[in-house]
Amino acid sequence: MKDSTKQSPPPYLVSIDKNAAVPVVPIDCESQNVKLHHVRGNQYVLHTGGRTRQVLIEPEDRKNIAISCNNKRFLATVLDHRDQLMAQWGLDENKGQSDLTVFSPMPGLVLSVAVEVGQRVSVGAPLLVLEAMKMENEIKATSEGTVASISVKPGDAVQKGHVLIEFSPSQS
Repeated sequence: MKDSTKQSPPPYLVSIDKNAAVPVVPIDCESQNVKLHHVRGNQYVLHTGGRTRQVLIEPEDRKNIAISCNNKRFLATVLDHRDQLMAQWGLDENKGQSDLTVFSPMPGLVLSVAVEVGQRVSVGAPLLVLEAMKMENEIKATSEGTVASISVKPGDAVQKGHVLIEFSPSQS
């Protein structure tokens, strides 16, 4: 028999225009009478505080969106539970290091490699899938370049900080 207790989903962390992140729990929004209705395409209607506003939401990538409302444009970063876990595991620690080297953000098992040596990739291109704690994590390119070397293959166990892929710089 399944437990029918309704659990609150993990909160999202939302940061607007790089301000401090605020936790957002969808069920709390409903109880506070905040509703977002999809109209079509990137057009939405936001109901909050007894007011209705037209909103345009344009995704930039998996975490970042542009929101336009009342002739103002905001950039929002939305971190879901997975993103928060990745940050907690130290994914952000490698930001100061070269974008030409991709390091493992956590210990895990390489499930697949999506690139080959000599392949040119752009920002956001999938590089490999790393399994950690029974979650599949897609590792993506953070800069443009050509794959110079791949240090892992499917089935390899890696530790946090292990070099996965190295790039040669993009030629302008």
